[in-house]
Amino acid sequence: MASKQITLSIDGQRVMTPAGSTLLDAARLAGAHIPTLCHHDRLPPGEACRLCVVEVAGQPRPVAACEFQVQEGLEVHTLTRELDAERQAMLRLILADHYGDCIAPCSLRCPANIDIQGYIALIARGRYVEATQLIRRSNPLPLTCGRVCPHPCESQCRRGRVDEPININHLKRFASDIAYKDIDKLNPTSAPASEKIVAIVGGGPAGLSAAYYLALKGHWPVIYEANPQLGGMLRYGIPEYRLPKQILDREIDAILRMGVEVRTGQVWGRDFQLPELRRAYDAVLLGTGAAVNRELDFLPDGMPGVNYGTCFLGQVALGQDTGLHGKVGVIGGGNTAMDCARTAVRLGAEQVTILYRRSRKEMPAQEIEVIEAEEEGIGLELCVAPVGMREENGRLAGLTFVRMDLCEIDSSGRARPKPMEG
Repeated sequence: MASKQITLSIDGQRVMTPAGSTLLDAARLAGAHIPTLCHHDRLPPGEACRLCVVEVAGQPRPVAACEFQVQEGLEVHTLTRELDAERQAMLRLILADHYGDCIAPCSLRCPANIDIQGYIALIARGRYVEATQLIRRSNPLPLTCGRVCPHPCESQCRRGRVDEPININHLKRFASDIAYKDIDKLNPTSAPASEKIVAIVGGGPAGLSAAYYLALKGHWPVIYEANPQLGGMLRYGIPEYRLPKQILDREIDAILRMGVEVRTGQVWGRDFQLPELRRAYDAVLLGTGAAVNRELDFLPDGMPGVNYGTCFLGQVALGQDTGLHGKVGVIGGGNTAMDCARTAVRLGAEQVTILYRRSRKEMPAQEIEVIEAEEEGIGLELCVAPVGMREENGRLAGLTFVRMDLCEIDSSGRARPKPMEG
């Protein structure tokens, strides 16, 4: 026997639907879209999200369409300004404390969007090679990142709401250290050769990453690098104590084994030109980096006794004489400043002081870097800014600083420094 049919109006349209249906069912028959997050046909209606609210003539307030059953002669409206406002308010409430993330918050915060939950689950099962392979789908440099990454993922770890965040970065380092003992087992199988050749200018992290993924797809990458060895800032900008170069070499070796050609000592403009590469290769990728040193206006170019952060670290990595001795002042409060200060200690400087224009709270360097710098005897002079210099015999002999006061929060989210009068 056919079920009884109910006639009602939805947004001015006459609709017939079986008795016992909900307004949500009726709306779907009429082709009217009502948003919902919680409704599922196999579950009893729960009216949990309340995004499916509609207006029914005679009802004092909007009702949930997933739960309200049809009745003869109902007049229903699904699209009004009031309904839009209520749905948006409910959605804001849902998202304000949403625990059922489609993607884990740690992975969302990771610059490479690594599947962190996935590789930690594999580590928990002792499957270290598979864990590292999963990491390398998004980041081909896990050995390096396991040592130098500032791990913003950990600040988003849900476990921190219970006791403390998972030590995500060290788990990556732990698994990778094991997996890289057998590179041939670690490396995935490349796609069939495409016969495409790609020139990559720059052998730093960008160039190495591009080479890895291109080789994985069956292309033939050729890296042009100005320095004697690959690695870019990983080799020439990060000190040995933070990233041992034998570790970096092992990671680079794994990438090169995928089928990557390397031409070191090749300087753009001296040994090759861009038009030549464009004629000789199917594609050209520029991965030359963007390192820029910030200079002080009052210091003359080439002033003896003055060096700049990444230049200094590069000289040390190349084994060049930096001319550093005696008392050393490092201006800045970031990780590069910490690297320079701690490297100066290792080069035998008599005294090293970090001078920063804000307070310790505002220092962009990782807290552990600041703590370890202090443990090595490095001094911190805070809320000071350089404004002048003193020269003796053509060499920098001293700097003049002013005390700074911290004012309102600026666009960086930190207190803005302002010189103190007098």
